[in-house]
Amino acid sequence: MSTAQFPDEQTSTGEFQRQEDAFRDWVKPDGPFPAAKGRYHLYVSLACPWASRTVIVRHLKRLEPVIGMTVVDPIRDDRGWAFREGPGYSTDPINGFKFLSEAYLLTNSDYQGRVTVPILWDKETRRIVSNSDDDLMRMFNSAFDALTPSRLDLYPPEHRSDIDQLNELIYQTVNNGVYRAGFATQQRAYEEAVIPLFKTLDQLEERLSKQRFLLALFRWKPTGGFL
Repeated sequence: MSTAQFPDEQTSTGEFQRQEDAFRDWVKPDGPFPAAKGRYHLYVSLACPWASRTVIVRHLKRLEPVIGMTVVDPIRDDRGWAFREGPGYSTDPINGFKFLSEAYLLTNSDYQGRVTVPILWDKETRRIVSNSDDDLMRMFNSAFDALTPSRLDLYPPEHRSDIDQLNELIYQTVNNGVYRAGFATQQRAYEEAVIPLFKTLDQLEERLSKQRFLLALFRWKPTGGFL
């Protein structure tokens, strides 16, 4: 048995159970967070593939002039993600935060979960809109269309059923599977994660040898790079 890296997300039988995303609000015209140029700011770590794919969608949708972005220090200690000056990352120009945890606590003073990236920050209400990368990519795909010249649709309605089905398989066995295997503290928990992981990788290799499913980006959470 090994020591759990995230004890609050570990079961007594050695399994890693990922915490739920804490903030799931949405940018939309009829809600408290309407789309507006310069109102929102994206906090990410380029060391985190979950966050990196929101950076990719922001770029593909040409939203750089609409949504600002700050990159945290990729080296994380027991205090969590930090804002420091360095190659490819910087201090926080929006709030002057020293640590990303300050954004979580400002949004919810009782927050006790793990601090994760990415987050979308609302400068007007001074709170986190969302820390769900899935939701953020879908927001970037359509919620800001009136503010960008890009007409690219990364999640077209006619393909959503197929995308969602593939996404669920990839997320459960690969995306989260690598974490369940890597953070398992008992052999049985490791095997229950790693066997489906490699089975799905074989299926994906066969699929990708015949065609490209770029739309799977909306659920693809790799441990480094894209298939």
